[in-house]
Amino acid sequence: MCLGGGDGPEEQASRLALAQQSAALIQQYGRTFYELENQEIDAARRQFDPVNYDRAVAAGMQQAAREYEPALQDLQLGAVRRGFDPGSGAYGAQSEALRGAQARAMGLAGADRAISNTDLGFKRMANIVAMGQGQQVDAFEGQMDLADRASDRLRDQARRDFTSSTSLQNTLGTFAGGTAAYGLNQQRPT
Repeated sequence: MCLGGGDGPEEQASRLALAQQSAALIQQYGRTFYELENQEIDAARRQFDPVNYDRAVAAGMQQAAREYEPALQDLQLGAVRRGFDPGSGAYGAQSEALRGAQARAMGLAGADRAISNTDLGFKRMANIVAMGQGQQVDAFEGQMDLADRASDRLRDQARRDFTSSTSLQNTLGTFAGGTAAYGLNQQRPT
């Protein structure tokens, strides 16, 4: 004795309504999200294209170069104010040291951007897998943090390099001044 009910007219109408609702939702998904998912899959594949690496590296190097330009301009203005000849050895060594630091920062920033590009590509791939599993994803999660951290590192490195360069110059100036004073004191007749 089974009192389960079965396929009464009310249950058949309910099943039909659910089937129609499901069909409508699948069609809506096909119209809206299918294209978006395909675009994200294409973007994830393109993330690993060499042209994207070239752009990322170039952007990092340009940003690093811009961080050092004010320090280089300050160095030149300071030398002119103190009456140094821009062709002198002291100014040349100072400028060369700062240009070397700038070149190093440009290389590091370019490499950092290339690594970040790879990280971003794998993050996009993980998002695609999560979408396929029906999990929620955030397409821009972490991208702004990566950019902010890279900018902060560049600014801090430029400040450290300029401070180091300036302190070395001050130390050498103090040493040269002390040596000259000692030499002048030794030449005085007693």
